Amino acid sequence: MSEALWSELEKMDILRERMGIGYEEARAALNLAQGDVVKALDSLEKERDGVKRDCDASDRGQEIWDSLKGKLQDFRNTKINLKKNDTTLVSLSAPLGLALAYSVWRKPSLRMIALVGAVGAALNHFHVELDSLNKTTYNDEAFNFVSEEK
Repeated sequence: MSEALWSELEKMDILRERMGIGYEEARAALNLAQGDVVKALDSLEKERDGVKRDCDASDRGQEIWDSLKGKLQDFRNTKINLKKNDTTLVSLSAPLGLALAYSVWRKPSLRMIALVGAVGAALNHFHVELDSLNKTTYNDEAFNFVSEEK
């Protein structure tokens, strides 16, 4: 094993021995403390004593806002495609598709026509596909473990 991995295991063992917790809880506390054993111990002691962790509301609000902006950006970069036999017949941006669907749903006469059209499209083997322009991959940096490639 690499030296970095051993140091992570040793850190988790220190937390386990001092606090009487399991590996999973030790790993989570160590990750929240960004690898700092003293901060992790302090956080676990405060949690055990019933004191909530320090959390700045403005920082948390900014995190939520940034996350929301990211999700809206992803939504803006999504396309709705109507396809038949792998041939794209209609392609709309997701916000435009959502606005059209809302407009159609608000009018009872258009709602009935849309439902009949959807049934007809399904019977004729049309399908709807969502295509995101953002191709994000899973990132496992949350665990902060370093492993060696063999």
